[in-house]
Amino acid sequence: MKKIVKKFNNFVNETIFKVKNKTNDIFNNILKNFSKNKKNKASKISRFNKSFIIIFSSIFLYLFYLLVPLLYDKNWVQATIEEKLLNEFKINLSSSSDISYLILPSPHFLIKDSKILMDDTKKIKSIAEIKNLKIFLKQKNFFDKEKIELKKVSISNANFSFLRNDFQILSDASNKIFSKKKIKINNSKIFFKDNLDQIITITKLDKAELFFDESKLLNLFNLKGEIFAIPFIYNLKSRPGLGQDKETNFKAKTLKLSILNKSFEDKNKSINGTNTISFLNSIINTQYESKNKIVIFKSENSKTKNSGYEYKGKLTINPFDLNLNIDLKNYEIFRLFNVNSVLNEFIKSEALINDNISIKISVNSKSNYLNKIYHDANFNFNVVNGKINFNNSKLINNNMGTLKLTNSNLYVENNKLLLNSDLLIDIKDLDRLFSFLNTSKNSRKNIKKILLNLNYDFLSNQIKFNYVKVDDNKVSEQFLNIIDGFNDNNLNNLTKSRRLINKLFSVYEG
Repeated sequence: MKKIVKKFNNFVNETIFKVKNKTNDIFNNILKNFSKNKKNKASKISRFNKSFIIIFSSIFLYLFYLLVPLLYDKNWVQATIEEKLLNEFKINLSSSSDISYLILPSPHFLIKDSKILMDDTKKIKSIAEIKNLKIFLKQKNFFDKEKIELKKVSISNANFSFLRNDFQILSDASNKIFSKKKIKINNSKIFFKDNLDQIITITKLDKAELFFDESKLLNLFNLKGEIFAIPFIYNLKSRPGLGQDKETNFKAKTLKLSILNKSFEDKNKSINGTNTISFLNSIINTQYESKNKIVIFKSENSKTKNSGYEYKGKLTINPFDLNLNIDLKNYEIFRLFNVNSVLNEFIKSEALINDNISIKISVNSKSNYLNKIYHDANFNFNVVNGKINFNNSKLINNNMGTLKLTNSNLYVENNKLLLNSDLLIDIKDLDRLFSFLNTSKNSRKNIKKILLNLNYDFLSNQIKFNYVKVDDNKVSEQFLNIIDGFNDNNLNNLTKSRRLINKLFSVYEG
């Protein structure tokens, strides 16, 4: 019995204490792990606090550094900016005392209501009034204000004003090396004036920038704007040196027009260059020479879609006076007045309605086809004292006679391009005319001259006759009613034209 009791006690002791020991071990391990984790978390929190303090302190110190220019004396800032702009950007600035310092988007001084000055032969004058001028700074040496450096210049809401005589000064300035630091211009306008201070054109300037590209050794000037309500892009590349090498590119997508010009100026100020104008299916290549504000030019392998042509002329820049002669060869002269042509759009822009512009253009064309109404065409385009006319333009048929425009006036009204003109028909050979028109013998009359006054709408291709005289005689109401049949006539519909003209002959009383 004692043995049994003893064995039972040993079993209980071994079992219970074994579990107890295991429980104690587990509990001790938990305490050890908890203590270890607590130390790790404390260590991590400590490292985070240190990092946060370092970052926060760095940001605070950086912001404090950026704000150092606030301590600069405003008079010193004004004088220093004017000096650095003149030395580094060749900008003669007259700034106001309204100067503030901002750190966003990057550190810069904002100057309100300043002016850019330019020296002419007699005095210093203002060429720009700037609402907002931003002078951006390089972010170093703020603690030593004497070592402050400019990064770039931004101009916005400015009005630039240039006279004719200023263009030579601007051209000379473009021959010198620009600053490698950029000048940016936004939301501004350029007023071009004559020497009497009358506005010629206004160019809206959306954005522009100019700087010297050190890698390409080129002055670059890029501009996007609008002139005569026509958006355009203009780019200039010039290589400063003993000989001035320039390339300009002008593009107006709405007109389907691009102009590329390359020129070289020698030491004697004589400029030789090439100019390429592309519009629709035409390419105009020009060689020119310019000296003393006079440009002499001629064509070089110019062509339209189906034929070539030649031209030569002379241009005086100040005042603007253009004399141009064009030989279209076999090109159909009436295509110049296609409703979608660049010529129509340019005239409708009213850019030529200016008293300071004088233009005389003569365009000649020949036809080798016997069935054509005319064999020779001479089209004159004249701009005099702000008015446009086609006076003395002629269509010549070697066998039958001549059609001539006089007292003409081209104008824009309600966005329509309209022509009012006298039309004189001088008949050379009646028999040949009647034969061409297939006129019956009963309708043939002895007619020498026909004078008409008409309005022509280039957009709708409609003609309105205001009055008609045949050999200085007034015509009947019936005659006038028939001639109204030409109002919506397609000028290329020869069959319909013949029929209407024969009706006119039949009712004319002579």
